[in-house]
Amino acid sequence: MMRMSSFILFIALTLLSCTPAEPTIEFGKAECAHCRMNVVDRQYGAALVTEKGRQYVFDDVSCMVHFVAKGTVAEGQVSAWYVCDHSAPGTLIDATTALYLHGPAFRSPMRGDVAAFAGEQARNTAAAQGDAEAMDWNAVRQLLAE
Repeated sequence: MMRMSSFILFIALTLLSCTPAEPTIEFGKAECAHCRMNVVDRQYGAALVTEKGRQYVFDDVSCMVHFVAKGTVAEGQVSAWYVCDHSAPGTLIDATTALYLHGPAFRSPMRGDVAAFAGEQARNTAAAQGDAEAMDWNAVRQLLAE
């Protein structure tokens, strides 16, 4: 019985260690993997994690989209995409489920002018302050890949 418990614990720990960790961005110190600028703006930072657990950080979601579109990392190798929540600067959220606004009011570092939000209320509040188009992840990727 003791061997079985140890085996189950070993398997559980092994599986947990294979799960990619959520990335962190050292704002002011980190360098964008695409354009090599320092990542300083906590409202627009982005990151991705590969299948092998390698983490890349970006100063703007547009740099992240271009980095993958250019083939530096194959899209099939990306296990997780993250963006900073515009309404909670520095907080990374899942880019694939985030809600977005695109417009001139969102002057991001590389001029993608896209802001991400974790929830509808925050996005709607920001949208009411200026001319902005609501988007989802697929629309953002299509816009920025052009």
